[in-house]
Amino acid sequence: MSHVLVIPYPAPGHLLPTLDLCNQLALKGLTLTILVTPKNLPLLQPLLSLHPSIETLVFPFPSHPNLPPGIENMQELPISYIPSILSALSTFHDPLVQWFQSHSSPPIAIITDSFFTTWTHPLASHLGIKNLAFSPLNAHGTLGWWKALENRLKNFEHFVVEGRVVDMVTWGVILNSFNELEEGMLEYLKKNVVGHDNIWAVGPFLPIGNDPLSASKKCGSSSIPETEVLHWLNSCHVDKSVVYIGFGSQIRLTNNQMHALADALENSGVRFIWSVKDPMKGANNELDYFNDHDGVIPDGFENRVAGRGLVVKGWAPQQAILQHRAVGSYLTHCGWNSAMEGLLAGVLLLAWPMQADHFDNTKLLVDQLGVAVRVCEGLKTVPDSVNLARVLVGSMSVTSDEKRSKAMELGKLALNAAKHGGSSDIALDDLVKKLST
Repeated sequence: MSHVLVIPYPAPGHLLPTLDLCNQLALKGLTLTILVTPKNLPLLQPLLSLHPSIETLVFPFPSHPNLPPGIENMQELPISYIPSILSALSTFHDPLVQWFQSHSSPPIAIITDSFFTTWTHPLASHLGIKNLAFSPLNAHGTLGWWKALENRLKNFEHFVVEGRVVDMVTWGVILNSFNELEEGMLEYLKKNVVGHDNIWAVGPFLPIGNDPLSASKKCGSSSIPETEVLHWLNSCHVDKSVVYIGFGSQIRLTNNQMHALADALENSGVRFIWSVKDPMKGANNELDYFNDHDGVIPDGFENRVAGRGLVVKGWAPQQAILQHRAVGSYLTHCGWNSAMEGLLAGVLLLAWPMQADHFDNTKLLVDQLGVAVRVCEGLKTVPDSVNLARVLVGSMSVTSDEKRSKAMELGKLALNAAKHGGSSDIALDDLVKKLST
């Protein structure tokens, strides 16, 4: 069977979906080698346990003058460090050429994160193999990010970017989406952007091994054991009565935002679980946004809401929380992975888009599909706590049932797409077939 090299982008919102894709490709019979750096290797353990045949290629993380020493994952850095991460990892080009030349059965293709096409496309061309870009986003968000990446790299001297970033993708694109969600945009990308039909929407990705709890344990420690979180949810006797608050792996709220959200939660009276991330190690004086103490929970808040609210510091078992019967709504930054997890769980999304693809996702889910509610938007926006409390209470009421029902229907479509014989499963079969010919 065909051998493929996979190069993930080292950020949870990219790396974990890439591993989910690897799970699906391994189930379809592909032979895979995954390039990874030492500190990210443990994140592959659930996948490697399920597929012992998957090989790893471990390279030391390259040093870079703009990157704090010892950091190998964007989870610990603000988004402004993306060019430096790309610059560092592009130095893998020559070692990879040597690895290919010495391998007894080298890969016939590279699947890499869409961020990396500026150096993996030349690598694939040099080796005479296929280069595929994997985007953990939907089609709308992917197009937006291609444009944004061009702007970010336009004056980035390490790369010689001629024309559009998308021109680096000459053979194929894999998307974490499904045909029933955005068939029109998928056709637009084929006809008007990449100029070929090699675009595969293969999402959503179900948990590796179909265990949402283990899938949520991938990226760090937690202040509360997962079993205790689920025990607390089990004690909530009313279905759809809990709000989950989480902003992904990259977003940290400022102090003002934390206080506004805490006030809203305290005054609303709703039951809730609030996932609060650890401080970023890469914050520095150049980034005023991160100088606000990186989001401190107000003094005494946890005591005042004891019994009806949990604050989980560190990594929360998000998929298991969202899929619990007690959870009815989800205040989210609307990153695509989080949004899909919410839709698959049938909860109402309360959108607070902040950066990157969040705004495209919110437009799609709120304005076009009507399955979410826009709460506020902006990385530095401080919501009005009174209005936010009103939204939280409203998300538990019958007035939200129509949007929640629409969200549940979309979640069912997504789940069916991923099942055997669904549109995404068929797309995966076609991808594997074309890779092998």
